[in-house]
Amino acid sequence: MSQIKIIHLVEDLKIGGAERVIADIAEGLDGKKYDVSVWCVTRGGETASELREKGIKVRILGISSYHNPLSIFKLTRLLKDAGPDIVHTHGYFASVIGRLAARKAHIPAIVTHVHSTYWDYKKRHIRIERRLSRFTHKIICCSKAVENFVKDFENIKDGKTIIIYNGVDEDRFSTLKESKSILAELGIDEESSVVGTVSALTPHKGHEHLIQAASVVLDTLPSTRFLIVGDGILRTRLEDQAKNLNINSSVIFTGERKDIPEILSLMDVFILPSFSREGLGLAIIEAMAVKRPVVATEIGGIPEAVIKGKTGLLVPPGDSDALATAIIELLQDPKKAKEMGEKGRARVMERFTKTKMLSEIQNVYQSLISRRE
Repeated sequence: MSQIKIIHLVEDLKIGGAERVIADIAEGLDGKKYDVSVWCVTRGGETASELREKGIKVRILGISSYHNPLSIFKLTRLLKDAGPDIVHTHGYFASVIGRLAARKAHIPAIVTHVHSTYWDYKKRHIRIERRLSRFTHKIICCSKAVENFVKDFENIKDGKTIIIYNGVDEDRFSTLKESKSILAELGIDEESSVVGTVSALTPHKGHEHLIQAASVVLDTLPSTRFLIVGDGILRTRLEDQAKNLNINSSVIFTGERKDIPEILSLMDVFILPSFSREGLGLAIIEAMAVKRPVVATEIGGIPEAVIKGKTGLLVPPGDSDALATAIIELLQDPKKAKEMGEKGRARVMERFTKTKMLSEIQNVYQSLISRRE
């Protein structure tokens, strides 16, 4: 039996939750059954380079707009020449131009992957998604919240969607290296409590609410240290906010890190303060995988990962005081925090593993191929 040729289309492959999921799919698909390539429509990035180093075929197309008919023509020609059995798109831009080109190239199966609830879509975005859905064979949603968004907000018909939860590498987040050296590197005393988050420094992630909450926590627990892991357009503004609150010595901006399992293992409490949208929150699942209790906002798919009061605490988005109260509660009750961490790990192993995610995605591929045959 010949390999099934899959092309994943994404705008770029920097560092982020969706990018990690795409990389895990590309790396994890059975190489005997699937010939996998990843095409970055506009540019590459750190994750693209990582995939290349691991032997995954990555192609950078340099296409910057789907409004130019020549861009669609170029991608159509490339897809015709490549001849994939399935095109699997990710993110709005790549999913628009990718599905248009795949349709024109007569690709047998078209799959799109929705990674968040994009409530800020304009009317034209919704119209485009509805039209493209007519010739999309399957829409993968990373949570029930995302599926509800696709069905209700975009008015996509039943039968088009399937929920496949993001998964983490069980082994990578269970066998951890010694992390005391990282504490020393970051200038954190071993006796300090550590609270942290891992995400891009972008507006919808709500970092400003975490920093505001940190100032309240430090009034009660002054030895606490806050780790802000990641980078992005808001970094300077967030650093200025910490300085203005006179807590900059207790808030550590690490920038991008590749040792995420070890960084998470340093934390006594993990925070995801997303403000306006969140598909599921891969970083939450990663934190739970290393047995860390979670405090997160009750938004999007987060409540599907965090069982309120069992694996973590949920607070209203944008409520810094509620966030501070939840952090203090867990820091002052280590037994409760540990129990939540243990239950979180069990929940990940039950529902959010990379193995489970890959199996369900391969089932989608096989059903599309079988239907074609």
